[in-house]
Amino acid sequence: MKHIDERILSFVVLISTVIFLNGCISKQEQTTSPSELIIEEYPLQYSPITDPLTFIPEQGSQEEILANHQQEREVPSPDNSILFDGQSAFSIQLGNEKIIAFESYDSRVASQGTSQKVTVQVLKNNQVIFTTDAGDISPINNLRGLWTYSDHWVIEIAYVKLDLASNDSPLEPMGQIIQDGELLNDRYGYEQAFGFQLIKDKPFFFFQQNGKIGISYDGEQIPMEFDQVPHYQCCSDASLNPRTGLNMVSFFAQRQDTWYYVETGVFK
Repeated sequence: MKHIDERILSFVVLISTVIFLNGCISKQEQTTSPSELIIEEYPLQYSPITDPLTFIPEQGSQEEILANHQQEREVPSPDNSILFDGQSAFSIQLGNEKIIAFESYDSRVASQGTSQKVTVQVLKNNQVIFTTDAGDISPINNLRGLWTYSDHWVIEIAYVKLDLASNDSPLEPMGQIIQDGELLNDRYGYEQAFGFQLIKDKPFFFFQQNGKIGISYDGEQIPMEFDQVPHYQCCSDASLNPRTGLNMVSFFAQRQDTWYYVETGVFK
């Protein structure tokens, strides 16, 4: 795996199998050092079902698994969404500076038809410091969020490319994470990066490299070897998207022929 932060050399994974709740549930725990991020994987009998969201673990029940970190899961991440010039936007403080990220739209005529292009801008104290193309407008928000940690600002973009030649115009959203104006996809050779959030004030996100999906936490890249992690889904399928809490995230993933329900975080 290329372009990996040197701190991965100190990456230590402890894998243990823990049986709890009177032996009803088997979970795999992975602890990274020094970040102390816990990753718990629950193999499922088959893929999760939406509307209502249902998953059947190989051992135990959905209710027992969800009860394990229920309190942490129900504490949401801070909401910094605002209205800016009549458009949805995000605003956050970085020291004494106010950072705002927002979308703007422009209709353009292409050879196959008309599309509405999305541009994302970042302002610092009302001065534009960054502008980027975010693809085509779609039912999902292209700008996914704005965060700060240490002295950095971060935005996530779901870059959407519509196939105007197709009657179905399928969405092809590709996750991009931009830090201080630099695309992390390019820095680390990611095919896509998505699901950014802060866990214990440290950056967490998913990345895809060589077709496999792993997670990055506090600069350490953890190769989970997932084949897919549903994200950027809309409508009823949105229930399959990663769900963020204050210090954790839960998500569904597939590795080869097995689906998993996964919870990861820095738990008390």
